[in-house]
Amino acid sequence: MILCVDMDAFFASVEKASKPHLKDKPVAVIGAKERTVVTTACYIARKYGVKTGMSKYEAEKMCPFINLVEGNNRKYTYISSQIMDFFKTLTDKVEVYSVDEAFLQIPDEKVTDIIVDIKNYVKKRFGITCSVGAGKSKLVAKMASGINKPDGSLVISDDDTLDFLDSFKLEDIWGIGRRLSERFYNIGVFNTADMRKLGREKLCKMFGKNGYYYYMMACGDDREGLRVEDEPVKSIGHSMTFPEDVRDIRMFNAYLLQLCEMVSGRARRHNVSGRTVAVSIRFPDMNTISKRHTVNYLTCATHHIYDVSRYITTMFPENFLENGIRLIGVTLSGLVHDTQELCSVFDERKDMENVYKAMDAINEKYGGFTISFASVLNCRRKGARTISPAWKPEGVRKVNVL
Repeated sequence: MILCVDMDAFFASVEKASKPHLKDKPVAVIGAKERTVVTTACYIARKYGVKTGMSKYEAEKMCPFINLVEGNNRKYTYISSQIMDFFKTLTDKVEVYSVDEAFLQIPDEKVTDIIVDIKNYVKKRFGITCSVGAGKSKLVAKMASGINKPDGSLVISDDDTLDFLDSFKLEDIWGIGRRLSERFYNIGVFNTADMRKLGREKLCKMFGKNGYYYYMMACGDDREGLRVEDEPVKSIGHSMTFPEDVRDIRMFNAYLLQLCEMVSGRARRHNVSGRTVAVSIRFPDMNTISKRHTVNYLTCATHHIYDVSRYITTMFPENFLENGIRLIGVTLSGLVHDTQELCSVFDERKDMENVYKAMDAINEKYGGFTISFASVLNCRRKGARTISPAWKPEGVRKVNVL
């Protein structure tokens, strides 16, 4: 059996547990105070139409008496890590899917007992609830976990699997979504039963190798089992929304340097180097431009990533700062693991490796950005303030958020 354990309105539930006066009130967790969106809304708030991704002004319009709480990402990632560690005491086959969700593979005869153990641990230890689904595959378990939310559970037997999946619209099936479902609707396929009737061969003719995967989904199977060990990461990136639109090139470059240092710091910490740098900018109208450049040497050094990033900005429209920049992102890819390259033959200074080692030692002991490049001090916002969907409690994907 596969279990899918999904925390119920995780961030909002944690805030309610630590602030008893909010227990029976509508709560939405937001990011930093300026220019933020709802990251999670409790179930009371959801009844009023408050949804993840809304601006705080939209949330207040939907529910004028909503309680907006600024998120505490360190607290959420700490609690998540504790919960995931507990799962690993129950089975050695655990896939951490996100900060608030995981899959576990367990013996069939232990399903009921382990579901009870999980729900009791989460509630007693942290004062929050979770919903658990169980089935023959990750797909079935994921779908089952959403049926009796919040604080529910549902076990789907092998015999009931097909009827269970056939009860959903295709657009509600995990891994299909709206756009793909529209393609199916256009050919007269409206649920998983219709997919099975169409057959594997026809699906493969229409969708290529993905057709086989869609047929497996319709049968309640997965293309792959649990990912107990993470695959090597292919890129390391950070992005940041500015407190206010940036139009000044000096301030833009200061934030660009900060992001390059954040990317470099993670790469250095995990002995990863890369050749390709990408820079993304987002305008106030939410339009986004991304450009990339590949160099002929491996690096994980801030000054290399920053130099390449500055070069990439010359590929943007000449007046790209005229209307302001809302967000900027930097990514290092083309990664090679188990190598830390901090100098190249093109460097005038050959002591940068020692500089980075000193910076890393100080920041490791006293906290990020205790020591950094001088221009970064001018940035009003520093460090990672959002939990990436790819966040994991250990390894390269672990980001120390503020």
